[in-house]
Amino acid sequence: MADNSSSDYRALFLQAEEGRRLAEEGRRLAEEGRKRAEEGHKLAEEGRKRAEEGRRLAEQRNLPTTFPEFIRACHTLLSIPLRVAASSRSTKGTIPQPKGKYCPTNLLQWADLPAKQQDIFTSVCNYLEPVRGAAPRHFPPHIALEELSRRISHRPLSTEQDLETYERLAVEDHIVDIIDELCKIPEAQKEFGLGDGVRFENHANSLDDAYTNQSDSQRARPDQFCIHRLDNNISTLLTTVEYKPPHKLSVENLRTGLRPMNFWETVVKPRTIPIKEKEKLKYNAQHISGSAVTQHYHTMIEDGIPYAYLTNGLALVLLHIPYEDPSTLYYYLCEPNLDLKAEDSRAFDQPKTALARALCLCLMSFRSAPRDQNWRNAARAQLHIWKTSFDYTLSEIPEEELRQVPPDSEYTSSEYTGSEYLPSSPTSPPESRRMPTRSQPGCSPSDLGRHMESTDSSDSDSNQMAPGRKRGFSQITSSPPTQRAGRSDSHNAQGGRFQQNTAKFCTQRCLLGLCSSDLLDYNCPNVTRHQHGEKVERHHINGSTLLRLLNQQLDHNLDHNCWPLGNRGAYGSLFKLTCAEYGYTVAAKGTTSTLWTEVSGEAEIYRILQRVQGAATTVFVGSINLAKTYFLHGFGQVRHMLLMAWGGDSIAKLEQWPTLRQEILKSKKEFRALGVIHGDLRPENMLWNDELKRVLLIDLHKCPCVAWGKENLNGSGDFSQNRRDIQQKVKQWNPYIRSTRANIKAMSLGFHPAICNKARSSLVSVNSRHRRAFTDGDSSKYKKKALHLSRWKGYFSFIYNAYFDSSAYRRRACPSG
Repeated sequence: MADNSSSDYRALFLQAEEGRRLAEEGRRLAEEGRKRAEEGHKLAEEGRKRAEEGRRLAEQRNLPTTFPEFIRACHTLLSIPLRVAASSRSTKGTIPQPKGKYCPTNLLQWADLPAKQQDIFTSVCNYLEPVRGAAPRHFPPHIALEELSRRISHRPLSTEQDLETYERLAVEDHIVDIIDELCKIPEAQKEFGLGDGVRFENHANSLDDAYTNQSDSQRARPDQFCIHRLDNNISTLLTTVEYKPPHKLSVENLRTGLRPMNFWETVVKPRTIPIKEKEKLKYNAQHISGSAVTQHYHTMIEDGIPYAYLTNGLALVLLHIPYEDPSTLYYYLCEPNLDLKAEDSRAFDQPKTALARALCLCLMSFRSAPRDQNWRNAARAQLHIWKTSFDYTLSEIPEEELRQVPPDSEYTSSEYTGSEYLPSSPTSPPESRRMPTRSQPGCSPSDLGRHMESTDSSDSDSNQMAPGRKRGFSQITSSPPTQRAGRSDSHNAQGGRFQQNTAKFCTQRCLLGLCSSDLLDYNCPNVTRHQHGEKVERHHINGSTLLRLLNQQLDHNLDHNCWPLGNRGAYGSLFKLTCAEYGYTVAAKGTTSTLWTEVSGEAEIYRILQRVQGAATTVFVGSINLAKTYFLHGFGQVRHMLLMAWGGDSIAKLEQWPTLRQEILKSKKEFRALGVIHGDLRPENMLWNDELKRVLLIDLHKCPCVAWGKENLNGSGDFSQNRRDIQQKVKQWNPYIRSTRANIKAMSLGFHPAICNKARSSLVSVNSRHRRAFTDGDSSKYKKKALHLSRWKGYFSFIYNAYFDSSAYRRRACPSG
């Protein structure tokens, strides 16, 4: 019995124990389930947070950036990843002999530039990131910059084109964006004188280069882009930037070659050329760097710009020519990827990135005025000439020397803390700084600076020269007045103007009366000034006197009452001139000495057309030769002008072309009656004159003409009496016609092969039978051969005048193009 009770008790105990174990197991499983549920909830929460963070980051990457974010992103995404291809000497082909360029006498470090750029950068930040309110987001989002970074970093810099593409995408376009935003803020627009914004464009070659058919490697100013200020459809040159790829202009050569020195004596005219390896490498670095900055310095002098910079993508060299001492060039070498430490939270408060450096220099240029023509002429009269070109300098250095790293080329911070090389401190005694003056006819430096506004008064620390240094240039320049805070609205496209271009052109009848010493035209807007305070009916002076007065006026000061209008053709650029004494305002076609041999013949054509001046063509006053050079950006050095009445606007701007056809034919007929055929009847050379209600034909230097007899001058049209004159012209042209092969070769250089073949067949045929074509004027096939030839070359232009007067035949036999 007892045993049974013990067994039952034990069974009950085991059952109870099993129940407790099961219960404990249930609680454990429940706890694990709860924990798993909590873990699942936690994972779900983390997933939700990650999704939200991803959405936030995606939204942020697609969100336009603030100005500080934009500056930082451009540096980290566009500057730092930049790679350079393996060094190679990529200049191919024949390198032409270098041309003479103005070069500085002294090279100095621009020590106070960081402080000046910091002031400008702080002002920009205050406008684009105001203290009050949320920072505006006006700039490209991160995702766009990341995509741009991917495309840029995909290909390392290896050519000039690579560098130009990189600079356009990574720097130039973003400068335009920033300045566009500043233009929307009236206070910023006024402070910096921004106008309507800025534009980057290729440097325009001078017309002399185009006229002489120079190749790209012969250009005087290669690899340059121009930065223009836009204002009311007027484009003003601000500064220029020159690109030199790092495989040609290395950072190491810049570090070694750019040192404070007497540039002329150390680089251009050294006493000895070193032969030891280290000294020779240093000498090479100075020549390479010096040639690069001299090329840009030459442009700065001719274009009258105080600031410019050159870059190889990894480094920038900021340049400045002071007003008082143009023989000194200040430089500032900066390497953004090394100058700026990205981990420093305050680093981007300073303008140390490539974008910030270039932006601040542009804004400094906005605040400055271009140097006037007198300053440029006086400066170039004193400067040394160095026959150099960058590619030629490289070609003169052996390949093995170019591959070596020059000494003293280690990186050092671009922050100059000492005052040893401040612009106010000369690097050499006054005697060594005084430059020899080159004789330049007609360049009177005593006039310089009379009307020049100071471009550098805000740079007073930079430009206060020691007494010994100022001697030579400041003695021939008057002290410029205090600079205004912003660029004056009176500046026009060529700079150095401090007067409003408000003068109105004299009428055709006014200048026609002037040239014939006849009556005044009371419809002329300047008639009161012509009368000179007297009640007279006739002009006080004649055309010859006006030419003399204008010539004297321009010889005294090219910037006074002389405005370039920006209308430029293949052979000249248009100016507006006003006679200060009598108020006559005329148009002037300015051209260079090289082109003058081609353009000067236009005066003779106007003489032949004297009877139809003021009817079929504009009134021609005469020509003048300038004693000084007018430096016109993108055109060349203007030394000659043709003066005439303002003709009007091109018919290309008019919509009712068919209604003008009768007037065009009328003017052409009046030309033909005087033996002149206009050889370049493009819409740009046909002007509608509201005063005369006529179409005036201009640009006459290509007009072929024949000296007809009296009958033809009276318009009889009987050409048979002039056969003897034509045969005489045939004899004059015979040497050219005999040179068949030379002519074919010359034509093949500039024409399509199909045109060359046509010209070749015409030339060979006419070469053997041209005399019969002249004597037997009834032979149409010879006429056609001669007409084709006259289209391609100018040798037979007189045939066109004599035998092919029909404009319908001309259109059929010699189509345009």
